Amino acid sequence: MASNPVEGTENLGPIRAQSAQQRDVNVESSVNSTNAAALEAMDSEGVYLFADRHARHGSPLSPLCISPFRSLSHYICTKNGRELIDYANIMRGAVEAGPSWISGRGYFFKQLVNVEMFVAQLGFCCVYQVFMSENIADFFNKNTAIRLSTGVWMVLLLPPLLFLCSIRRLKLLAPFSLAANVVYLAAVVLVAHFFLSRPQHNRPQEELTKFGNIQNLPMFFGIVMFAFEGVSLVMPIENRMQRPQFFIAWNGVLNSSCLFVLAIFAFMGFYGYLSIGNDVMETVTLNLPREPFYECLKLMFVFCVLISYPVQFYVPMERVEKFITRKCAPEKQTRLIYAARFSMVILTCAIAELIPHLAVFISLVGSIACTSLALVFPPMIELLVCYAQNKLTFYVYLRNVVIFFFALIGFVTGTYSALSQIFQQF
Repeated sequence: MASNPVEGTENLGPIRAQSAQQRDVNVESSVNSTNAAALEAMDSEGVYLFADRHARHGSPLSPLCISPFRSLSHYICTKNGRELIDYANIMRGAVEAGPSWISGRGYFFKQLVNVEMFVAQLGFCCVYQVFMSENIADFFNKNTAIRLSTGVWMVLLLPPLLFLCSIRRLKLLAPFSLAANVVYLAAVVLVAHFFLSRPQHNRPQEELTKFGNIQNLPMFFGIVMFAFEGVSLVMPIENRMQRPQFFIAWNGVLNSSCLFVLAIFAFMGFYGYLSIGNDVMETVTLNLPREPFYECLKLMFVFCVLISYPVQFYVPMERVEKFITRKCAPEKQTRLIYAARFSMVILTCAIAELIPHLAVFISLVGSIACTSLALVFPPMIELLVCYAQNKLTFYVYLRNVVIFFFALIGFVTGTYSALSQIFQQF
């Protein structure tokens, strides 16, 4: 059904293990298109902030939690008789398989995950609008007589965003994602060349911050979580693969995408800060020289983020479409779905207008929603599933408890730090 692009997550049937070779259901994504979507899910504008935050210290743990998360979902699929399953139902299945004191709260945790995913993905979309409007405004302010605020540019970006978000199937988004990845890679290479060719001997090394202020660690934690959180897109993307075994293989889509993103972030953060120094702005694109070549690079990055928007938009709208198809008459579903899509795009624009500070917004979204999705729920799922399988060893327990409390500290301090800066700026 077009209005529900990821089927099979609602109805229980006979126990049926997921095929290890190839699916015969209505799947549509090849390995290449899945790679493109996975890279778009994790490799976005977060890379441009790592130079600004490189002097601070953080630990991108979320890729370490995604891989076991996908493996654990196989157990939930087999136990519940589902071949395709999403993040929220994995959480529900894990809770219901747990000890008696929590097994009756599966539906609550399912809805909690849905709310967190909804907030996170819409937060990503808001950040995308802030990033695009800032870079477009900077481009026109420096090169033309047009002087428009970032808020006006957000409104002008609405028509292309509404068009892209009217695309409801992941397969149709894959060519756009592939094109954006090619442009993105070319732009990153050119920016990296700028970092490496920029003379650094004119600035004493003592001017560079070797160790950042400890008060900035919570903000950096939120940005790291924002940049690496892709777990909510793992299941929708994998569910659409023709050959799911290529998703979780050691050299498959998941590992290759995470390693590629980690390498780019580390390189851009280190050499960006080394090249620009303490004058680095919230995004390194705003530090590029006022030359036609580098000004065009800004537009290339804006194009990549513009294409990433509907990929991030896919997850919250998937939940909305399922609700509409269950509750509304068939003849009204199409109109309501498009009305919901357009309303959500306009809502993200309105929220972005209220908090037009990119780094603070990213840290807030990362601390509140991304931390829960990437570092709180996956350890809970592993503990509960290992309990159900009688495989809860001391090592598994200790590892997940440490990650859980690390995430809890980051959640509290990161949220407090981001909210404090928002109140100070307003």
